[in-house]
Parts: sequence; structure tokens; C-alpha cells
Amino acid sequence: MNLIRRVFALTAATAVAVLVTVTSACGGATTSTAVTTNGLEKKSPADVLQAAAAALQAARSVRFMGTRFSVRIDARIQPGSATGTLTQAGHQLRFTIAGGAGYINTDQAGLATFGVPRSVQRHAAGRWVKVPASDFTNLTLADFASQLTTYNGPLEPKARQATLEGRKVVVVSWRDGSKLHVANTGPAYPLRMEFKKGSNAGLYEFSEYGAPLHITAPSDAIDFSKAG
Repeated sequence: MNLIRRVFALTAATAVAVLVTVTSACGGATTSTAVTTNGLEKKSPADVLQAAAAALQAARSVRFMGTRFSVRIDARIQPGSATGTLTQAGHQLRFTIAGGAGYINTDQAGLATFGVPRSVQRHAAGRWVKVPASDFTNLTLADFASQLTTYNGPLEPKARQATLEGRKVVVVSWRDGSKLHVANTGPAYPLRMEFKKGSNAGLYEFSEYGAPLHITAPSDAIDFSKAG
């Protein structure tokens, strides 16, 4: 049963499909001064996207935060596993993906908000529940990297240099007003995105690249198929 696939379809799945924009509201974007860079400023926008996708997929780990409408996700991701929280309508759901399975934990009201049947709510509230990993969609480094290069909007002809919160970046822009800020020093990591129009409108950020993560399956999880 799809416990949270519907929510991830509105957050992680659409967010990764949107890995195309960055807001300049925090810290703003200003013309960059000359320092040692990774050369992205000399590349075409399409090549910048390819470089960003490759850097993201090669990362040891990353923290992803995104807000779309009333849903917020805060996740730490590494190859083969992830952990974090989803917040919707004031209810927080904790999740972990490890060992080829998914696990969720929230209170009864949260379970109801996320569409869990009442028979399961009574037994699963406040406990870790094992669910199919397929209930979590598009929440891997490979998924994010793939979506970064498959956004279908037309690109502006040139990328530009800027700074984002004091860090040198290259800005790739789409004609619909969307933008992606990519690190202009070191690995070509995507940093912050803002999708401004349509159903995918939202703010998305990547940070803490390479931070050590120790993600393990909860030891006391109950099997979803037996929760009711």
C-alpha cells in the first residue's frame, strides 16, 4: 500500500523534477569577482547542468530541503539510504530508507493526514512501521542528478557568474524565470533552486555535501502488512 507515495509525488518527486531554480532572496546574487574557479563560467548552460548532475551523483552524501505548497521535506541522502522528515498540515512524519526497505514514524493524527488506514493507525501511531521502499519515489542521488538534466523548459543562452550567501556560483536560467545556482569553486554542486511558476512552485536547497551519515533501519519496526 502506498502510504506516502502521494506526498513524495508532491515533494521529492516534483522537487527533483524542478532541480532548475534558485532564489536570490537569501543573500542575493551579485556580480562575482575574479578568483580561482572550476571553469563553469566558460561553459554553456547545458554543460553546466551536466557538470552539476555528475557532481551530485558522485557526492558521498547531501542534505536536501524543500518546500512546496504546505509540504516541507528535510532529508539526508547517501547512496542506498536516506533519512529525514516530511511535514504537512502541521504534522511531521519521520522516515528512513535502509536495507532496501522504508520506515515511517508519526502520531495517529499524522498517519491520518498521510492517508494511512484507520486499522493501521491504531497500532502504528508513534511506532516505526516498515513499508515498501517503493513508497518513497525519486529520493536518491541518481534520481536528483537525472532530473537535473531532463527539465524541458528552454534555457537562456548564457550562464552568469554571481555570489550566493558569499559563495561564488554560476547561475543557469530558464526563460520561464526559473534558475539554478551551481557552485563555481570546487565540485560543481547544485546549491539552491526556486521554481517560480506552475504546480511545482517551491524552494529547494542542497547542502552539507560529503557529511558522514550513519543511516540504519530502526530495530523495533513493525511490519506494515501486520500493523492492522
